[in-house]
Amino acid sequence: MSGVVHLHVEGPHSAAPGSGGRWILLSETTTGQKDVPVTESPFIIGRSQDCQLVLPEAPELRTTTSRWHCHLRLSDGRVDVVDGSAGPVPGTAGPKPSISGTRVNGLRIAGPTELREGDLLEVGPWRLRVGGVQGDRPSPMADDAGILGDVVRGERRSVDLTDPRLGAKFGQLHELVFRLAQTPAVEDSLTAILAYATSKMPAAEAAAILLAQPAGGFAVRLAWQKNMGRLRDFRCSASLLAGLPPEQSFLLRSKLTDRSASQSLEDISSGLLLPLWGKGERLGILYLDNRRSGNTFTDEDLYLGSAIASLVSLQLSLERQGELASIEANMARYFAPDVVERIVEQSAKRGPVGLEVAERDVTVMFVDMEGFTALSRTRTPQQITELLNPYFETVARAIQQAGGHVNKFIGDAVMGIFGAQPGAAASEPGRHAIEAVTAALLIPAAWEAEAGRRGLPATRLRVGLNSGRVVVGNIGYSARLEYSVLGDAVNIASRLEKLAPPGRALVSEATRQLCRDRFDFEDRGVSEVRGVGPLRTFVALGERKAPA
Repeated sequence: MSGVVHLHVEGPHSAAPGSGGRWILLSETTTGQKDVPVTESPFIIGRSQDCQLVLPEAPELRTTTSRWHCHLRLSDGRVDVVDGSAGPVPGTAGPKPSISGTRVNGLRIAGPTELREGDLLEVGPWRLRVGGVQGDRPSPMADDAGILGDVVRGERRSVDLTDPRLGAKFGQLHELVFRLAQTPAVEDSLTAILAYATSKMPAAEAAAILLAQPAGGFAVRLAWQKNMGRLRDFRCSASLLAGLPPEQSFLLRSKLTDRSASQSLEDISSGLLLPLWGKGERLGILYLDNRRSGNTFTDEDLYLGSAIASLVSLQLSLERQGELASIEANMARYFAPDVVERIVEQSAKRGPVGLEVAERDVTVMFVDMEGFTALSRTRTPQQITELLNPYFETVARAIQQAGGHVNKFIGDAVMGIFGAQPGAAASEPGRHAIEAVTAALLIPAAWEAEAGRRGLPATRLRVGLNSGRVVVGNIGYSARLEYSVLGDAVNIASRLEKLAPPGRALVSEATRQLCRDRFDFEDRGVSEVRGVGPLRTFVALGERKAPA
């Protein structure tokens, strides 16, 4: 396949032709072909079936590969790889980065990256060797442009990641990298990086990390002044920031010509601005200027600054990854995997995650153990824990598999909600009632089987269900918010659980009306419900059988 751009599948894997000119990556098999031709631009790689190279689909792979993980662009014999989708994906306003990043020769790419003959492209656990690319071409020349008009003349610069000067500057960072390895807190690491930058560049009197904001513009994350420490009131030129292209650097050398502008910029006559990237997303800018010193930034500073910017980008990406991992770990306790994935995706884009307060029609479920209070008096705390943990897991799994989410645990009670998934639009109440009754019929038997398997006390469960309109969303105050639901529908479901026969599910008339065509119910008549009054209740018997 010489002369044709292709990807050679490394390791015990291969690929096979699929429909529509697509290729399917085969996992743990050598029965297919090892070379995949890159014949389209963009050439998309991911788990989605509309990609040109379709990756294997498995639950364990969803944390390492995305539906549209990365794509290749072909132009005049050049091949570039870009992390994420080639365009907007459903439900988003723009391209979506991959979940774990794309690597070339072991390094995660920050923006479009040229691929050369023999480069190793890593997509999650899959390794693809680039072949058929024409010989190396010289790096493009720096693009000089008068970006700041009559305020300052800046050089718009592109830094080639393969330039040996950049590698040399990385080599000089051993002292800083060693220090960062000993610093667990990201804030301390960022402070150390800015202090290092100002100490190594004579012109760098001030340095700052400016984070890109979703609505546009930049916010100061951290600022540092040489020999003075952290700057609490950092100011810089908005025109400099607005003029910086996302993938290029500014090296500002010429003097300001307008003295009033110079005064407003704190006597800045030279500066260095470098883009920060992570997982294909523009994170912000590393900003350095020479305020009041009169020194000028040089090409050497540009290359050292580019190396330092890579370390800043890495620290910011690690911090964001930690935040998302924490969100995922917390949400996974309550929501089904697909809902958690949606929450994490929306959080990664720094957008709303569907936790806003709103009114919804939902079905509420309460589950608890018969005689738990008396049982707990005869057990040690360790024994109670060994009973409750598998019980909570069994109930939560049934709720999530049916389509609901676990809202909270209250003692031995579990509160589940159907119809209030974060990020999902309000939908047909009848569907959520069916989901809730389906789970309610499964839970008592599922727990009986699990308790028997583990040799735990044969405690029977009571289930109460009610449907109605509630307030759902983030409820609390700024320091302590909880995604929850409020309303009479919740209170009634809780009361019905107390009245339910052991091992059965007791539902309200509201819930029965929503799913009476799907299930059979036993009318229990009117009961006096504490705090509510007389209420007609029904025991769920099972799914209605179709007539013979």
